[in-house]
Amino acid sequence: HMYLGQRGATKLAAKVVKGLPEKYMYPHPDMCTIKHEDHAQCLKLVQKAMEDDAQKEQVTKLYETVGVYLGYALAQYCEFYKIDHVMILGRVSKGAGGDIMLSTAKKVLETEFPEFAGIQFHTADDHFKAVGQCIAAAALPTLKK
Repeated sequence: HMYLGQRGATKLAAKVVKGLPEKYMYPHPDMCTIKHEDHAQCLKLVQKAMEDDAQKEQVTKLYETVGVYLGYALAQYCEFYKIDHVMILGRVSKGAGGDIMLSTAKKVLETEFPEFAGIQFHTADDHFKAVGQCIAAAALPTLKK
């Protein structure tokens, strides 16, 4: 859980975001708890830095790294499951950074695991990405026995 999603991004934030408050720098104790609030606030600062031309190049590297994590994770999941489609949700997938993350994950699959290059990524609009995991979990159908 320290490599995918907002925790994967916030773990790397101190390396690329200028002026990041110390409490958002991993492994600060506030960033090593089960609470997600500090990670959410840190990720907002990462996304804001992505919009700053002076920081964009460095922050892009963060999203590329998380994309590599995602690509390799999907390849590993494919060892156990047949995966054709992946729904990408969560705040880390929002905006230009999220697009970079997904294109990097796709490149990893195409280059390192061509047998999985056909996996299709599906996304929602940015608002749904931010809250979509909760909505998706609440909307899961009941399995019939």
